[in-house]
Amino acid sequence: MVMTTNRLITILVLLCIALYASAKKKQQYPRAEIKVSYKYHEKLLRGNKEFFEHDIPMSLLINSQQSKFYSPHTEYLDSLESTPSGRAKSKQMMDIAVQKYIDSKDVSAMNSVTYRTFMYIFKDYANECITVYDKAGMMESGVYSEPFSELTWEVGDSIKTVLGYECIKATADYHGRKWTAWFAPEIPVQDGPWKLRGLPGLILEGTEAKGHHSFVADGIEESNMPIYPIYDNSNYDKMNRIDMLKSLRNYRDNSNSMTKASIGLDLGEDAPPQTEYDFLETDYR
Repeated sequence: MVMTTNRLITILVLLCIALYASAKKKQQYPRAEIKVSYKYHEKLLRGNKEFFEHDIPMSLLINSQQSKFYSPHTEYLDSLESTPSGRAKSKQMMDIAVQKYIDSKDVSAMNSVTYRTFMYIFKDYANECITVYDKAGMMESGVYSEPFSELTWEVGDSIKTVLGYECIKATADYHGRKWTAWFAPEIPVQDGPWKLRGLPGLILEGTEAKGHHSFVADGIEESNMPIYPIYDNSNYDKMNRIDMLKSLRNYRDNSNSMTKASIGLDLGEDAPPQTEYDFLETDYR
C-alpha cells in the first residue's frame, strides 16, 4: 500500500510539473497590443476564362517588437493538419462539406474546409525584416525574408476618414505594382496589412492601382492575443521571393496538367497563362 501511495504521489507531482511547464511554455509566446481586422479583396481567374472576385477576412496582430498578418481561417485549418486527431477532424469536416456540395451544388458549402489564402506575413522590427510563408506550387510551400528598406513612400496631402480615424494618403511603387495607402497618424504604429508598413501611423487601407488587390480595415481593438508562430515550419522550403513566385505561377498556369500527371484526375485543359490578373507582386515576370 505504501509503494502504491508513493507511486501515486510521484505521478501527481510529475503531472503537476508537466502542466506547469506547459502553462509556462504558452506564456512564452509574445502578446499583441493591437488587433486590426481587414478585408482582403482579390480579383483572379477561376477555370479557363471566368474571372471573379472575393473577400478574405484577415487579421493583423501588433506589439512594439513584431507583427503577424494572417487569415484566422487558414491558421485554424493548419492547426488541424498539425495533429493526428486534428487531421481526423479535418477529414470528417471535408466529407460533410463534399456531401453538402453534392446535394446542393452550392460551392459555398466548401468554404469551411478550403483554403482561400496560404499567406502569413511576420514583421520583425528589431531586425527590420519581413518573413513570408506561402504556397509555392502544387504540393510545395516556401518561406523567405526581405528587408524593410525595399518599400519607400511618398506622402501626399489628401485626407479621408477610415473607421473614424483621419487618414493621410501615401503612394509607393513596390515589386511591380503601384500602391496607395491611407494611414492614421493618431495610431502611431508603423505597420499595416500584408507587407505594407513604414508610414508614421497605422495603414488602414491599401489599394494597388489596377484595383485587383486591396486591404481595407473593418475593425480595430486593443488585444492581448498570443502571436503564435506558424504551424510546422518544417513544411516550408527556404526559397527566394522571385523563384517562389515563378514556381507558383507555373502551378497556377498548369495546375490541371500537374493534377492529371500526379493523381490521374483529368480536370480539363489548363487555363491560358494569366497576364491581366496576377499576384500581389508582379516583378517575377
